[in-house]
Amino acid sequence: MRPAAEAKRLPDRDQPTVSREFLDRIQQYYAALDSVRRGVCLLNAGQFAEAAQAFHRAQQLRSPEPSLPALLASALLPFDGAAAADALASRMEDDPQDSVSRIRLALAKWSADQTEEAVSILREGLRQNPECPELHFQLGTLLAALADDEEAELRFSQTLNINREHTDAMIGLALCYGVRGDPRQAVNHLLRAQQNRPHDARIGLLLAQAVSAAAQAGHTVHPRAEIPTDNQVRDTKGIEELARVIETEPDFVDAFLAIPTDAVDERVFLMLLETLHVVLARQPEQAEFHVHCGRVLARLGQSEEAIAENERAVAIDPNCARALIELGKLYHKTNRMWDATSRLEQAVRAGAEYADVYYLLGNLYRDQGQVHKARSAYKRALVLNERYEAASRALHTLSVI
Repeated sequence: MRPAAEAKRLPDRDQPTVSREFLDRIQQYYAALDSVRRGVCLLNAGQFAEAAQAFHRAQQLRSPEPSLPALLASALLPFDGAAAADALASRMEDDPQDSVSRIRLALAKWSADQTEEAVSILREGLRQNPECPELHFQLGTLLAALADDEEAELRFSQTLNINREHTDAMIGLALCYGVRGDPRQAVNHLLRAQQNRPHDARIGLLLAQAVSAAAQAGHTVHPRAEIPTDNQVRDTKGIEELARVIETEPDFVDAFLAIPTDAVDERVFLMLLETLHVVLARQPEQAEFHVHCGRVLARLGQSEEAIAENERAVAIDPNCARALIELGKLYHKTNRMWDATSRLEQAVRAGAEYADVYYLLGNLYRDQGQVHKARSAYKRALVLNERYEAASRALHTLSVI
């Protein structure tokens, strides 16, 4: 990256921001996950009503996205329903066997209240591809919404005959059993679904309701639902989607790093770090992504790892001013004063003419007894920002030494 282009996005200048609403969604995500854990514990303890309340609270808090990376990615990607439907219809003409586009088109039609056309699109897909589990499932979902429970149950059963691990089909079939008045069978399918997606508040709530109904019907039910952990919430697909967003909009990472430490859960940055590793696996020669990775590592308190990432950025681009500034700060933090000074001097030569850089250089010079250089650095900081109070105080202190 050219120094001139990079200088526009250096620290201490205008940065992209994360909205309060977006922060609230992230905090609600983790609050919901905690409520799900509580709900599972209550469910396993036989406190079905209290478990249902915990799952209901999780549903109220939770975004519809299945994981945090999916939530973040979806919030950054605009959606134009009409344009999407036109594009999908075009793909369908090019490839009638494209089940994914067919399903998306059907759902777009359904969202536009064109219910009959949506069902017809899926039925035509099954005529061409009768062994596609997702076509059976989506058709079952639409039929259930139209109260055609008998065929919906058949579609969900067929989905599971083809793909025994189709979690959403398990849920659909359980709901069909519930409508039929067979809560015990509903519990069996929901337990399997919950084991596949223990973090899912909706499954937990349905399971609590089904277990309660089974108990009221005189059945003895001892559910052993699985407590979700952070590892189980990991969403490879969501990570991949977020990685593509970051590749297109790297400033997204800057926006999150600008969030105050106590404003968001540390797990957000662990997830961002994992996403950046995916990005770097695809683009290892992009210095900018190494800088981002280093900044996230620094946020997580992993200074040595952060230094290593920024040094990789400098190895790729010796004039990468952002990496050089980060290294100056990190070396200063780890008491490597000479290295910090050297990297910040290099950053200035690369075009990092910023008040905060000169102020930090002044501090380094002062601490190493180089008073003349320190004075020059503080003066330069004040030329660039005449209201820089810290630099003004530092310069005044030097004048009385």
